[in-house]
This record gives sequence, structure tokens and C-alpha cells, in this order.
Amino acid sequence: MSVVYACLLPVVRKKDSRRTIMTVTTARSRVFVSSVVEGFAEYRQAARSGIEQAGGEAVLVNEDFPAQASSSRNTCLDAIDSCDVFLLILGGRGGWKTPSGRLVVEEEFEHASARKLPVLVFLEDVPRDADGQRLAHNLSDYVDGTFRVKFSGAAELRDQVERSVRALLNTRNNRRMDHDLIAAHLVKPYRFSDQTSLRLAIAPEREEEVFDPLDLASPDFAERMLEIGHARDVRLYGYLYAKETPRLEQDWLVIEQKLGDNWSDGRQGVRLAIGETGIVLIDTNATGRTKRSNSFDLADIMTVSIETLEGLLDASFRFIQALYDDKDPYRRHQRFYWNAVLSGMGNRSLVRNPVGQQQSYRMSVGDKDDAMPAFATARLIARADLAQPGKEIARAILNWQREAKGNR
Repeated sequence: MSVVYACLLPVVRKKDSRRTIMTVTTARSRVFVSSVVEGFAEYRQAARSGIEQAGGEAVLVNEDFPAQASSSRNTCLDAIDSCDVFLLILGGRGGWKTPSGRLVVEEEFEHASARKLPVLVFLEDVPRDADGQRLAHNLSDYVDGTFRVKFSGAAELRDQVERSVRALLNTRNNRRMDHDLIAAHLVKPYRFSDQTSLRLAIAPEREEEVFDPLDLASPDFAERMLEIGHARDVRLYGYLYAKETPRLEQDWLVIEQKLGDNWSDGRQGVRLAIGETGIVLIDTNATGRTKRSNSFDLADIMTVSIETLEGLLDASFRFIQALYDDKDPYRRHQRFYWNAVLSGMGNRSLVRNPVGQQQSYRMSVGDKDDAMPAFATARLIARADLAQPGKEIARAILNWQREAKGNR
């Protein structure tokens, strides 16, 4: 097996009036720990400690993941798929066998090999049972000496793991991104007719293929996205609004809810685009959504409701959280870059509760047809922020308010 490994370093850009300054942050590499479980807790925790001290993220399925709907075998194999490195610890016992007759750790090793993950093997210096001896022999035949280490005791295992993982990561963490993942998607956002439109753009910190192109092209994937989008705790889409047939545009899956022309019930357009690299673009109309008796509504023409923006951003974040929980259950992707942009503001002002407060409105002057990004550069957030995006939304609203005041 040829070992292929790359850890990509995302770029954070800071701008001044003359140049762009780039700083680089590193996505922690995920290391799957494979071993027998019974009677091996001390060694497994030693491996975790060594991995974390080396700057990696340890993945121990039995200790870290709650009960899964899938079988324990599929759970472990799926978790391996979410990792960058496979680490196997073999003591005196070979352990349990799968229905195929192979050892559990042996099957995990073969799965990691098929995925072309770099493999680190640690062999305890003890006598082995027949299964353990056979596996140790096979591993010794396969694994280059650089990646095979003997140890005695938990303390030595921890030190050897730290040394090996650190050396591997130091030789691999050397590629830098040369572009902003988000900025290019904010220049020309989708527009809903003459309405003020909102686009949220988000990308995982790791730049890699996240969604298989065959999955994006499958009707099942699109159907699942619609299920998530209509879910009660998301409500990005509405059941009462017509949808266009999901389609592929180059390497993007696009699902649209038509804006429609029913002014009495409100017009609620949604355009969702999901890319192979995990980038998600969600466009919605920020005006024209409220129920009215006719097509002319002063509040809608002169203002953008801050409450509407907050609700749309919250629904978009909830959708993205549900999407990644569904498609990345073992949390390979822990951090994301995000930004949002308003377009088609025209002479509208940002106002709280515009309908309930007043019958006359201040006209905002200046050219605001250009896109107004919430942030000068994309913000890096944790996966937990997808579930609780309140502070991020408040930051975006505050920046838009400042921008709007500056254009008066």
C-alpha cells in the first residue's frame, strides 16, 4: 500500500488599505485508536494522551461515541473513514473475531489500509496467544520499521505514541491554502427579484472532498436534504411553497424553493447549493416574506426587518448543523469558516419591528445595491456554534447596522 497523507492548512486573511496579510491555522489530525478493549483501558488512555500531546485528536469509539443505530462493526469502520491516521496497539491477545472469522482489530486495519490511511503499529513486548501472534507476524511483514514500535507499559506507550504521531504530523502538515474559501462566493450572491437577499456561506476548515460526487448526484441525497430543510427544528423550507426539481450545476447540488408571487401569504424563496468540498450556500429573500393585503407595502419597500434576518440566519445554521450531523456523524469536521452578505438593499434601512413601530420610515441614501458582507474576512467557528449561533448572528447584524449607518 502506498501511504498518502495530507493535512491542509486554512488561511485567515487580514486586510489593511494596502495589502492582504495571511495567517495559517491548522486543523487537528484525527487519529483512530484500534485495540482490544477489555483489560486495555490504561493503554488506550495512554495512546489518547500521546496523540493529544503530539497535537492530534484521538478517536476512541468505545469511550467517546454514544450508542449508534448501526452495528458496532459499522460504527468503527465509519469512524475510521472520518480519520487521518490509523493507530493499532497489539498486546498479548488477538481479541474478538467478526463473523468473517477475522479479528476485529485485523478488520479495522484492513479497512484503514484500503482507505490508504497512514498506519502506526505499537506491539507490546509480551507473549501472545495464537491469534495475536499471527496478527503480529502479518503486521511485521506489512508495516515498514519506521511505523512499527515495541513498548513495555503504559508510560512508554504514551511516549512512543507522542513521538511517532508528532513525527508523522510534522512531515505532513506543510501545505498552505492560497485562497479564501468563502470570499469568492460573496461577490455575486443570488438575487430574488427586486427583494433584499441574504446569502450565508460556510465551509469546513479542512479543504478536501466532503461529499462524494455520486452521493450529490443521487435522488436519495437530495430527498434527505429536503427532509432536513423541512424538519420542525430547522424550517428552512416550507411545505406550502413549490420546489424546483433538484439539479446538478457542475459540482454543486442545487435545490430551490420558488419565490412565487403570492403576496398575501408572503414570498419565501430559498436556494440551497452544496458543493463536493463541503461548502454550503444558502440564499433567501430578506424582504417580501410577511403577509399583506396588496403588493405595495411601505415597510417592505423602505426597511429590512432585523428579526427576519436573525430568523433566516438561525434557520440556515440549524440546517447546516443537521446536515453535518447526518453526513459526518463522527465529527471529522470540527471547525468552519462562515460569512454572510446582504444584496439589493437599495434605499432600505435595517429596523427592528418595522411594521409595529411606525407608519413613516427614514429613507437611507447612498448606493447600497452592492453586496454588503457581514465581515471583512470569514470567521472561524467551532462545530458547537452551529447549534448555538446567537453570538455570531448578533455580530453580523451589528456590522450590517454600522455599514448601513455609514452609507446614510
